[in-house]
Amino acid sequence: MALQSILGPATQLGFVVRNVEAAMRHWIEVFGVGPFVCMEKGVSQPPSVTWMRGEPVTVELKLAFGFMGDVQIELIEQVNHAPSPYTEFLAGGREGLQHLGFWVHDHAAATRAVETAGYKPVYEIRVAGQELPIVYYDSPSLYGPMLELVPPKWRRSREAIARYTREWTGAEPVIRFDTYSDFLAKAGVTFD
Repeated sequence: MALQSILGPATQLGFVVRNVEAAMRHWIEVFGVGPFVCMEKGVSQPPSVTWMRGEPVTVELKLAFGFMGDVQIELIEQVNHAPSPYTEFLAGGREGLQHLGFWVHDHAAATRAVETAGYKPVYEIRVAGQELPIVYYDSPSLYGPMLELVPPKWRRSREAIARYTREWTGAEPVIRFDTYSDFLAKAGVTFD
């Protein structure tokens, strides 16, 4: 009998780095991972409000996404000093793997399951037009990295990034967009 997780497979490794450009070069040159889809100015401009331990914050990011097999590699560089899981991670003297991301099929059941297992919600990304937030959880020490639960509709964005990387022509190994919102519009991704 195979074990099954209510979360499904881990679909993303999230790395918090001090310099996305240097991190992309490392992943490309050392691990052969790429191309990366890079969002120079984060999710949107102006940046949307997110919630850190229930308090509204404006976190400014530079993001990059690539794939190692079926697992998405997310590189996150926070460019301001707003409180966030990313600044806390760096302030702890760390750089590297910060979270495991799961695109869950049943957001409510997954949320209940991880909270019952001792995970504490820390950070929420609420997106206009979406009823369910992306949630980061502090993990029990036996697990390590934070846990990110991503609602089902966000699979569309992950699939669009995967499509861009699969259709790469072999030119520059970084495909650049101003923001994630610009990428979604160009890729025709909607959340209706």
